[in-house]
Amino acid sequence: MSSGGRRALRLLPHAGVCASALLFVFLAQVEGCRDNGTGPSSGSPQTVSGLVFAVGDSLVFESWGLDPSGYTITSSHTSPVWRVYAVSDTFAGASNVSSIAEYPDPGTSPAKSDTLHFQFLPSGDIYQYGFIASVVGRREGVHLAPAWDRIAALSLPTNGTWAVGTVDSGGTDVLRGTVTGDQGYFTAALNGVRTVFHGYGVSLSSSDVEYSIVISDVPPAVLLVREESTPIANGFLRYLASLAKH
Repeated sequence: MSSGGRRALRLLPHAGVCASALLFVFLAQVEGCRDNGTGPSSGSPQTVSGLVFAVGDSLVFESWGLDPSGYTITSSHTSPVWRVYAVSDTFAGASNVSSIAEYPDPGTSPAKSDTLHFQFLPSGDIYQYGFIASVVGRREGVHLAPAWDRIAALSLPTNGTWAVGTVDSGGTDVLRGTVTGDQGYFTAALNGVRTVFHGYGVSLSSSDVEYSIVISDVPPAVLLVREESTPIANGFLRYLASLAKH
């Protein structure tokens, strides 16, 4: 069974989400070239600084699967947790890597589901190791070699574009990103206190993959991730419920 509206409204899994999820919704299409911003771009340059997590920070999310029509699947609700355990790692040829343990819904097994590796640059750009490989492997069962994928380029102006990489084994389907910029205000608990977060967004899109990502730099957090469903795989919606800063 599923619930929720479609398009803009379908971002809200149920009525209670309105008090703690986003207040502004975005959808965008993208164009660009490999890992470099293209021009001319419209809009103003971003003023986003890099995400600065500390060891011991913990982010708790609310997450739902999306059915083939894009509706939230009520029974799929989980509350995954990110715990930051390193912020100056060297990993896969990169330095100053933030390493995050991702845990599934509390009380489920296994106790730890994955380890995520990010580079959060002072410019506001974000690289994630193995992002494309993970998406393609989960959706299509195709193995691609993991790489450092630039999943956000908030150093670019609004509507600035870049290419993240290819999302097929033949190397022809390019995942492209665009800066969607100011995405309004979100609310979540910060150290137990209801707090307003200002969101900045990017959209990642190819012929088969469409992602929306929203982050905040003050306080630093990943606010929302949405992967659209396709005929071959369900997508998901995840948004920040609480952030514990150390």
